[in-house]
Amino acid sequence: MLKMRVGMQCVIGALACAALAGCGSSGAKSASSAATTPSTVAAPATSVPERTQPPTTVKAFDPKQPINLGGPPGVTHAEQMRAEKLLRSTLTDLPKYESPSTAVAAGYRSIGDSLTGDEHYVKWSYVNDGDILDPKKPESLVYEWRGGKQSLVAAMYMLPFGSHFTDIPDVGGALTQWHVHKDLCLTDDPEQKVVAGLTSVDGACPAGTAKAGDTPMLHVWIVPNQCGPFAALEGVGAGQVPEGQTRLCDTAHGQTP
Repeated sequence: MLKMRVGMQCVIGALACAALAGCGSSGAKSASSAATTPSTVAAPATSVPERTQPPTTVKAFDPKQPINLGGPPGVTHAEQMRAEKLLRSTLTDLPKYESPSTAVAAGYRSIGDSLTGDEHYVKWSYVNDGDILDPKKPESLVYEWRGGKQSLVAAMYMLPFGSHFTDIPDVGGALTQWHVHKDLCLTDDPEQKVVAGLTSVDGACPAGTAKAGDTPMLHVWIVPNQCGPFAALEGVGAGQVPEGQTRLCDTAHGQTP
């Protein structure tokens, strides 16, 4: 997702990534700007083998191979297991939304960020439904544009409106990094919010729009990503991570698509 675009494309990218997932494309994610860290039902569970023995070496994430997220310092065994479980269940459940038309039929709506190369579809009613990190009901779906065609590449999980970094659950410790978009303005339509711009110098949004706010978000990629399966931030629309943290790039588990 680290496809840096110029001119209007960059502006739209910055805006669009903000509401939903915070930009992160499967195509080419730069280790300097993407983040690491965060599920749905066409692929059978057997296509996502579960590791049965402790990992002996660090391996890049391959959706067709047993998941092994071991290696990064500071990550406990419990955190690793939770991160692997979320990734595995997302790989299993997300493919039922392989087609954007299926997503639309299920109530998801685009936020209008296709020019970034990764278009986010959100089902806004899921944001406040009380279910957090539910692979069967992801708040957002990410589709990558390549050669004029869209392909499903990630889920983006969002906490309820009004949530803050202090409310995020510990999924995978240092493996998973959440982010927000405080400077993004969205239209007020409760069914299909669209990126309308960035806040002004004084932090205000234009009439008829509202700030995306401090709602934390987390991506989970079902395709290889240069910054790992939880890469989330990149480019001008990167958003903000918790104070005191720097944007993460999990190169240990990342690979070029």
